[in-house]
Amino acid sequence: MAAWVVCALCALVIIKPQEFIPALSGIPLVHAAFGLTLVCVALDVVWRRLKPALAPQVVYALAFLAWAALTTALKRPAALEERGLQLATVAGVFLAVSFAAASPRGLRALAITLVGCAVLTTAVAIVQAFRPYGCMLAAPDDWEGKGELEPDGRPCETNLDCRRDPPVPDGNYRCERPGPLGTSTIDGRVRYRGSLADPNELSLMAGLSIPLAIALAERRAVPRPPRAPGGGRPPRPGRSTSPPGAPGGGRPPAPTSAPSGGAGPRAPAPPCGARVAPALPLLLTDRLLSRAAAALRALPVTAVIVAIGAMVVMSRSRSGVIVYLAVLGLTFIRWSGTLGVIAACFLGPPMLLLGGRSGDEASESSEERVELLREAFEMIRRTRGIGVGAGQFGDESSLGLTAHNSYLLAASETGLLGMCLFALVMYASIKVPLSIWLGDFEVGPAARRFAPAIFVSLCGALIGIFFLSWAYKDVLYMTLGASAALYGAARAEDGRVAVRVSVREVALVCGGMFAVLVLLNVLLRFLG
Repeated sequence: MAAWVVCALCALVIIKPQEFIPALSGIPLVHAAFGLTLVCVALDVVWRRLKPALAPQVVYALAFLAWAALTTALKRPAALEERGLQLATVAGVFLAVSFAAASPRGLRALAITLVGCAVLTTAVAIVQAFRPYGCMLAAPDDWEGKGELEPDGRPCETNLDCRRDPPVPDGNYRCERPGPLGTSTIDGRVRYRGSLADPNELSLMAGLSIPLAIALAERRAVPRPPRAPGGGRPPRPGRSTSPPGAPGGGRPPAPTSAPSGGAGPRAPAPPCGARVAPALPLLLTDRLLSRAAAALRALPVTAVIVAIGAMVVMSRSRSGVIVYLAVLGLTFIRWSGTLGVIAACFLGPPMLLLGGRSGDEASESSEERVELLREAFEMIRRTRGIGVGAGQFGDESSLGLTAHNSYLLAASETGLLGMCLFALVMYASIKVPLSIWLGDFEVGPAARRFAPAIFVSLCGALIGIFFLSWAYKDVLYMTLGASAALYGAARAEDGRVAVRVSVREVALVCGGMFAVLVLLNVLLRFLG
């Protein structure tokens, strides 16, 4: 029961129906769903449907979010209320997913929810791409068009067309494609709304759902019953297996006589009641039939993968293309080994050619990101490694943007300690599914299926957040919570499941993050 309630909580956070359904506006749906989740988790624990287990990343995640709130209180006390509420919401969603979905049914329900949200947002974005351009009015201070846009019904081709005789004089008009659910494009790039209003973030969220969709399509291999000698089925329980004519056996064999003409003995007739296996055509074998059935079962997930790939191309997100190729490449390699590498090599170049931005727009974006990285290092030096406070990078930046790199964002806002804690959260979350996947544990089919899927999804997140500001992103913490839920489900089935992060691993992770900072600093100095 708690699993489906927490899935509703995740859907509310991602889809945000209260923003486009007027009847739901003003209702605290997220808070109500979170409170109901706590009640359901308590009931499931009392009824022994859930066995709570503390995954290693839970401690690090709570420590990181608490340290982020503390740095904000020290550096920007006026922003503590707003940022503290945001951090508390992220922590609540993370804990709810970690404990409420910690069962085989919970893992499956969570995967269905995340894949369903990705399919819905992808469908909305694809519909956007085929709508005609129209004049849309943005908020007076939203010159980049990142917020909600209201169409006024006038067709257009450029922004200048919308400024000719506008209904609102001096209005902030843009020429964009309107989409379903009150969405719209930004500079012609498809997107969703709310926390996924950025095309790059929408592409990353959809890409992370691909391994979960593949895991849902996989079926548990059911061993076939052994065949009896001669190709027949094994005897059913309770039926005598003695040879005919033996004591306690069946009827004695009927006497055989040679046919007239002396053609030799006739083949013995099958025993009474025995079934004769139907003869299949030579080309229609069991292996061919099983492969055909597997191909039919793979059609829905193939359609999802193709649709997400099309959406990533339409979003013109370079980071989205990289994550899409990474998760598919890891999945192909897991399935086919060398053949998977070859398939990824064939799929990669067209995606890199079609996806992402090019020309002056791409050069301007790259220069902007380089400047943001420089400002991040300047904030680290200016605060002596303590940070400027959670959510304060945009106010401190001359460009008014975030760092577009989660690791440097954590270092510049929460300091070097916060950067290490964030890195340990990612490391522990990846170690859990990898240990369950490769470990010798007696876990159920759900844990065996979702362990590699969550591992591949987190590897994609590890790459994607290098280009996006996802240090406190709710979607990222849902994926991290899925790893913690996997730990709880596996430990409930096998008490030997135990994943720990040693002191040596902590030192290596922190040392690796400092090495990354040094390399980035050297690279920025080399670039000028």
